[in-house]
Amino acid sequence: MNYPAASFGVSETARNEASFGEYDPEIQTGLGLMTKREKHTPYCHLSRRKQRDSFIRLRQKIRNETPVYGGQFTSPHVLDEPGRPALYNQWADAYFLGSDGLTIWNAAIVSAVHEFWDTVSDMAHTRAWEMLTPEEQSAEAEMKFEPIWSKGKRMYRWIEKPKIAYEKFGGLTYRNYQKKLTDEIIQNEPPEVFESFTTDRSYQYGIGLNIVIHVEEINRVTINEAIRRFREIGETDWRAAAPVPRTELPFESLDAAFQKIKFDDHNSESIE
Repeated sequence: MNYPAASFGVSETARNEASFGEYDPEIQTGLGLMTKREKHTPYCHLSRRKQRDSFIRLRQKIRNETPVYGGQFTSPHVLDEPGRPALYNQWADAYFLGSDGLTIWNAAIVSAVHEFWDTVSDMAHTRAWEMLTPEEQSAEAEMKFEPIWSKGKRMYRWIEKPKIAYEKFGGLTYRNYQKKLTDEIIQNEPPEVFESFTTDRSYQYGIGLNIVIHVEEINRVTINEAIRRFREIGETDWRAAAPVPRTELPFESLDAAFQKIKFDDHNSESIE
């Protein structure tokens, strides 16, 4: 089966934004109401009573889902899907309880490989973007839509815009130049990646927690191990003293890695 590349993951910014309520166990199960993001109150600023109420509700949800996730956390993701390639299991969101009886940890857990590719992508995007003039940036960022009717409802369809080739990019489009930079960064100046736990107290539901762990894939076992390690260090910020060895990180881009998997899947299906 060919899984969509989009399932690989999202940027840190997007994960933080999503945490304001896009997936909130209390909202999804009818246990609470979503407030507008721009007016949200961080979880850590709520009264102890409200925190305790949310803690108890999440504790019950985790207990109810023990057959699925093992009893230590809950997640909006399907984990350990049979036949799913490890490359597509490089990140997951999880919610678990703090040791103080009040804290909810709203965690985004990513592999070191995911963090590497995400960092490289940000570097390539920033460099290419800064080479554009304000007018060129506006043209690249612009999105246009046209109204259409579907099943009696008015909807909007994205209009693909003409691709612009830039002389400053050697005749390449912005996207293709960004891909070129990605390959060059991986080969010539790969960023260091560290295992880490980073907290963020601006979240509306629980306290944000970004976890980077050096594992082959993110699944129930590795999430449980990440939770164990986080508790072991005292549920606080931490970064490994040494980076993940360069030899254990990718030497090709994410796109190239995905293309290989799709090619292999196609061949296997053809053989069958």
